[in-house]
Amino acid sequence: MDAQPLTLTRNERIAVWILGILTVISRWPAVSRTLWDWDEALFALALRDYDVTVHHPHPPGFPLFIALAKAIHAMTPLDEFHALRCIAVIASLFVFPAMFFLARQLRMSAFVSMAAALLLAFFPNVWFFGGTALSDVPSLVLVLVASALLLRGNVIAGAIVLGIAAGFRPQNLLIGFVPMLVALRHQRRRAIVGGFIVAAILAISYGGAALNSGGWDAYRAALTKHEKYIRSVDSFLSPIRPGLIQVADDFFVRPYRAPLINIVITLLAAIGLLRLRRNALLPLLIFGPFLLFAWLYLDFHSASRFSIGYMPLFALLAANGIPSRGRAITLSALMALLIVWTWPALRVAHRTMSPPVAAIEHIRATVDRRSHVIYVDERLAAHADLLLPDYERVNVRIAGPLVIDSRTVLLREGASAASGARNFIRERDHLAAIARKRYFEVSIRFGLRQPYVQPAEQPAPPAVPANSP
Repeated sequence: MDAQPLTLTRNERIAVWILGILTVISRWPAVSRTLWDWDEALFALALRDYDVTVHHPHPPGFPLFIALAKAIHAMTPLDEFHALRCIAVIASLFVFPAMFFLARQLRMSAFVSMAAALLLAFFPNVWFFGGTALSDVPSLVLVLVASALLLRGNVIAGAIVLGIAAGFRPQNLLIGFVPMLVALRHQRRRAIVGGFIVAAILAISYGGAALNSGGWDAYRAALTKHEKYIRSVDSFLSPIRPGLIQVADDFFVRPYRAPLINIVITLLAAIGLLRLRRNALLPLLIFGPFLLFAWLYLDFHSASRFSIGYMPLFALLAANGIPSRGRAITLSALMALLIVWTWPALRVAHRTMSPPVAAIEHIRATVDRRSHVIYVDERLAAHADLLLPDYERVNVRIAGPLVIDSRTVLLREGASAASGARNFIRERDHLAAIARKRYFEVSIRFGLRQPYVQPAEQPAPPAVPANSP
């Protein structure tokens, strides 16, 4: 871009530092105590045995995210889950400065840049998932930095970071494409070199994913199968998915179910779009393609996670929509709303074990692995693979009544009212409005003989994947 943003005043620099430090401190309550999501278990399994063909992790493999986690796991006492979570938590510390950096390169004022950075950092989904073992927030920070560097004119550095971001999650190519075009317009030779750098990083990272997944043919077959699943189940082409108009609100208005926050942010974003007019074009071009892709192809049940990639657009527009008169008070009130609403959800995940982990820990404490067989609901297969590797297990599809025997244990998703069952339940409330509505209840039934269940295919494909792009 041609003109450089105006230099910050001394007071503005102080404000940025204070807000940045406060944001860093606020990340601690979001750190989850245990893994919870299916994808977290798949990522952790990938650290033990990377193979995309068996969804360790699910395609396309997130090679650089897993490689970094493996390095941390090898060099520290952290187990697989904590190594993955470490990356997400550290990345979450940089959401504020990364968003502020990009907003300034988009020629936003100091106040709007700070407001956008604060809003993004405290959006419920960004705040919550920054404490998990998932790649969404690290991916977000990387692509924000890459886009800002490219717009600033640091083309080679921006290309390197964009390549790494795409090695974390390939969706980042959609977001980084327009900043690369801007760089091409102003620094043609460097942009061409940068394009080759991005391609080289992608070739090495995803080539490594294929090499560690049985070779290119097996890897390509896994990608094709996964793409077919997304088309036939999650995308607008699926006969079982609601129409695009019906799911539009999931992606455009309420990716997390916080009605008052959704209404306020949507109204401010609409005002900001009208105010910016031509200046809104570049942010729309940067983040709009992935927003449309998510709306068309991704699982609307997981919109809270998938929307993280385009949340910067909502933050920028909403920050610009804050009225000029009393803007500091308005921003403070909005931040208070975000914090007060999200805090209870964070507290649950921070202080309590997730139901799958709590149930499996109970099995490990009370069930003799030498004399018992664990029948595992296939919806918990990944969790059991990770946390019960030394037990004899049979993955099953739950289908009917069960007969008592002392040598069998059933681990299943969902609460059970059966006599002798042990239920592990996590409070829903605001947490269910952010996270995918799975694994809030898990039960154990002791003493089962020959359950009337249909054995799952061996090896079973993921039963409940959150199909990330």
